[in-house]
Amino acid sequence: MRSNQTKGLSIALLFLSPVIGLFSAVKHLEWKNKKLVIILFIVMYGSLLQYGEGADAAAYMRLLNNYDHMSFSEFFLRLEHIITFSPLEGSPNDVYAHVLAFFSASILGMHGLFFPIVAFIYGYFYVKAMSKILVWERGRKLALPILLIVILFIIHRSVTSFQTVRTWTGMWVLFNGVYGYHQTGKRKYLFLMCCAPLIHFAYFVIGIPAFFALFVKKIPAKAIIGLYLISFFTNFDPGNIVDASQDNSLAETKVSAYYRQDESGEGIDPIAVRMEAGNSVWYAKYGKTDAVYYGGHAFALLLILSGYFKKKMTQLEVGLFATGLLTATLANFGAFSYAFYSRTMANAVIYILAVVTIMALRGAFSFSDTRNPRLMRFLNWVCILIFVPKMVFFVSELLVMSSIFILGLPFIGWFDSTMNVSIREMIGEFL
Repeated sequence: MRSNQTKGLSIALLFLSPVIGLFSAVKHLEWKNKKLVIILFIVMYGSLLQYGEGADAAAYMRLLNNYDHMSFSEFFLRLEHIITFSPLEGSPNDVYAHVLAFFSASILGMHGLFFPIVAFIYGYFYVKAMSKILVWERGRKLALPILLIVILFIIHRSVTSFQTVRTWTGMWVLFNGVYGYHQTGKRKYLFLMCCAPLIHFAYFVIGIPAFFALFVKKIPAKAIIGLYLISFFTNFDPGNIVDASQDNSLAETKVSAYYRQDESGEGIDPIAVRMEAGNSVWYAKYGKTDAVYYGGHAFALLLILSGYFKKKMTQLEVGLFATGLLTATLANFGAFSYAFYSRTMANAVIYILAVVTIMALRGAFSFSDTRNPRLMRFLNWVCILIFVPKMVFFVSELLVMSSIFILGLPFIGWFDSTMNVSIREMIGEFL
């Protein structure tokens, strides 16, 4: 009874101060009760989301204008073209965005509900993942390195990430499917894994390693490790990929956005060029991508060097880590395109961090059963410190994207959007 009262109080607090309501739930409730409160917090965060004109969120809000008063016949016509990889002009490339845009703009007629719905779906799968991984004895105090590893898993793709709508929602859907299948072997999780490409077209490719890893019992650890190490020194032939993409207009458009060749045959990565032209501060330049990917590789190599894979892992950990290594291998092979490498490696890191977190929470990262425990502990700290720019970047991004009303009185932001400014903007008024 007391647990239900605390849950009710936490939910009520969300409408006065979402941050305090979240803190109350995290501090006092078990996972089975806190999940609802955390999801509701993410929905509120989505309803007050702050973003610039160049953000993905702004592009989706403009897309909704194409769906105003759309008929069901046009909806299904556009859906057919999306499924056959030939989307019509003004349509997204993916089933997920198409359905949500139609539901919010045409059926409900309320553009403002688009991101709360996106946040709910993202939050559901994100929180499900957290509840699976972040499990330890109640009242146990976590040592600093373990606490930092837990934080890294939480912030890798957290509350600031759902504004992209498709990419990281697809990642968490795939992750939950992979985890569920390796844990239980139930076929329903294979279906969940197959849903990821419906959310984002890229998961037709990014999801391939996850399906290969389902047969991890039949694949020797040395073969997986060897392929992973080889991938650092070789790439797919981009010319062949460009040629193959020309058979489908959508594939050609996608590939040309990530990689193309000039008249002399030299490869051009448009996104990498654009990033190099930017003048980002150090924590944005390294914390958004590079530190995460270097850190992911560092943790992967640590688990390999320590001799944990596969000998000292549970079957679940073996499945998750194999998925991470194979996905990182795919990312390395496709490193000629920064956008492909970045998305694929971000997926790899979540599996690697999940295994690191699970093992740290069960005490495996004392490294007492390794040949050189002191060296392994030192390398563990090196891996954590590589992520420092990511931690700083996360805090910075959180301040930019979070409304001041996430701290209190959220209903003011709902009824008067002109007052809805970010925490960073409010701080700027006093500096």
